[in-house]
Parts: sequence; structure tokens; C-alpha cells
Amino acid sequence: LIILFFFSDFGGSTFRVILVKLKPNASPDIKSTTLSMENRMKFVGGEELFDHLAKCVADFIKKESLDNIEIPLGFTFSFPMQQASLCYGTLVRWTKGFENPDVVDRNVAELLNRALAKNEVTKKVKVVALANDTAGTLVAGCCKYTDCHSGVILGTGTNAAYSEKVSNVSSLSGCTEKMVVINMEWGNFGELGHLTDLQTDYDKQLDASSNNPGKQLYEKMISGMYIGELARLALLKRATSKSIFSGNIPDVLHKENSLDGAVVSNCISCEGDLQAVFPTASPADVAVIQEVCNAVSNRAARLAAAGVHAIWLKREKEQFTVAVDGSVFLKHATFAKVMGSTLQELGCTATLEIATDGSGLGSALIAAIA
Repeated sequence: LIILFFFSDFGGSTFRVILVKLKPNASPDIKSTTLSMENRMKFVGGEELFDHLAKCVADFIKKESLDNIEIPLGFTFSFPMQQASLCYGTLVRWTKGFENPDVVDRNVAELLNRALAKNEVTKKVKVVALANDTAGTLVAGCCKYTDCHSGVILGTGTNAAYSEKVSNVSSLSGCTEKMVVINMEWGNFGELGHLTDLQTDYDKQLDASSNNPGKQLYEKMISGMYIGELARLALLKRATSKSIFSGNIPDVLHKENSLDGAVVSNCISCEGDLQAVFPTASPADVAVIQEVCNAVSNRAARLAAAGVHAIWLKREKEQFTVAVDGSVFLKHATFAKVMGSTLQELGCTATLEIATDGSGLGSALIAAIA
């Protein structure tokens, strides 16, 4: 017996379609394709956006010769949702630079199902489970670690989920289940002013120029979408004061969002051609660039560790595993190491474990049991 499950992951910078084959007594067989999202797709109408996602699924089906096969689809939607059931979740607000109209307050599973039904190739594919990427990562982690009670995403954006006793959730009074997964949406922490004392002038400048001022403040201090811009702003200030580059400021520092998390990591590890990014940099300038990138990255990792520490405290300081996925945690030169050492510094016994493609596998498993 081979059971097929589709999984699609819409998280911001990319859209992934994954086919999972589950076989008895064997590891899952996974095939996938990843497509970069053109920047213009962040602003088109909601119907056009979901039609585009459906077309991506259709292209994958054709490639794998799966036409006319009924396959359940698990849809990972990595944006703030108000989820009322397994297949009903309304978008609370867009994040990560998206501004598509006619999607907020609508059921995103239904929007994708309508788009799939319009496409001849995907009319037999239907969303049967809707999940946030953190919930998917948590589920995937549970398959490997019996003590996994949290899933964390550290990539373009950041978020976390953890398992909680139903008796501790007042809105679930009367529920007969013992445990529930809480999607924390921790990226929005700080909206009520709790991070004000930690914000630098660069944080405030970045927030003011964003498309959602005052929102996702924790995410703006941590995630891959923003750490490059924070480094750029800090370097630009130093360059403007002529403390670096001798007044010959590289063009890249004048362009908003021109540096990304990968460049920040490369600056720290001295990988890639830094001279191509900063052509006027002297050896002394490179040292300052590394210092700034280290400061931005270390702060981000330590703040992320503080979030995990908060979950550990909420779970009464028990030992448990945290499944982690996302490009920043997986690929950044120092992020994972600094985050782990910070947890030790805090006396936190939670263990960080990589859940490679955790959100994908987890959502497929959720679809399997839907």
C-alpha cells in the first residue's frame, strides 16, 4: 500500500509543492519543487494570487504524471490566521511585505480550493487540512522525537507553536481533548510596547518604513527578511559619518532592502565575494562590516532563544525537544550556535533539533490523518 499526499507551502519568499508517499515500515518518499515568488505577486488581487498557486500545483502534477488522481492536499499558510477548524482559517493580516487585497478575513483554504477547481489539471485535488508552518514542524518533530512539544520557524519570518494542556486554555472549556497545539504568532510580540526598551534607532527606522508599522516587531528584530536591512542601516550611518569607506559609500548601502540574510551570514563567515558587494571596502572596513553583521545576528539569535525560554517556562521548565526549521537557523553561519549557547546561559533545558523540511512533512502527515 502506497498513500499519496500533496503538501503546498506558501510562506512568503517561495511556494513549494511536495508529494509525499507513505509506505509501511519505510521512510517517507518525498518529491518537491520550489518556486520563487516574484515581488509583483505580493500586490496582485487575491484571486490572481491563488490562481497562481493553483497553477504551480498543476505544473507539478503534470511533471509527476499524476493527472486525474484524487490526492488530498495539506496547505501550509505561513501568515497569521484565525483557525476555527482543520480546514477553515481566515487571514488576520498580511506580513512579510504582502499586501494582496480581498484576502484578509477570508478562509484561505476555500480560496485555494476554488482556484484548484478552476484548473482542469487540479480539479481532483482538494485542501483537506490547513496548517501553520510551525504546527507542521511540531508534528514532524513528534515523528522523530517523542518528547517534542514545540515547533519553531526561523526563516524569512519567524513564529512558534507549542503543545498546551486544554485545561489551561479558557476558550476551550468543555473540550474533551487533553492537549492542543497553540500557534503563538510570536512574530507580533512587542505590539503593546514590551520591546520598546530593546529597540534601536535602526529598528525604529526599519519599522517606520515598512508596510506594517507597529506590527511584527519581534519578527523585524529576528528574521531573515529584516536582519540584512538592519545591517544596512547601521553600516550606512557609519559610512555617512565617514568612519568607514572614507566617504566613498557603496551604492548598495543607498538601496533599501538591498542586503538580505544570506549576505549578512556571508560577511560573518567571509564566504562569497564581499568585494563585489562592497567594492570600496578596505580590510579595516571589512572588519567593521563583520562586526555589525555579528551584532545584528547575535542579537537576533539571542532574542529567538528568549522566545524558546518563555515556552520552557510556560511548560513548567520540563525537558523537551524543539523542532526547528527555516533558512536562518539552517544556513546562517552562527545563528544556531548562538541560539543554543544562549539557552544554556539561561539555564533552559529545552533542546533544539533540526526538522529539515519539517513544515512540509508535518502538513502532509496532518492531511494523512484528516
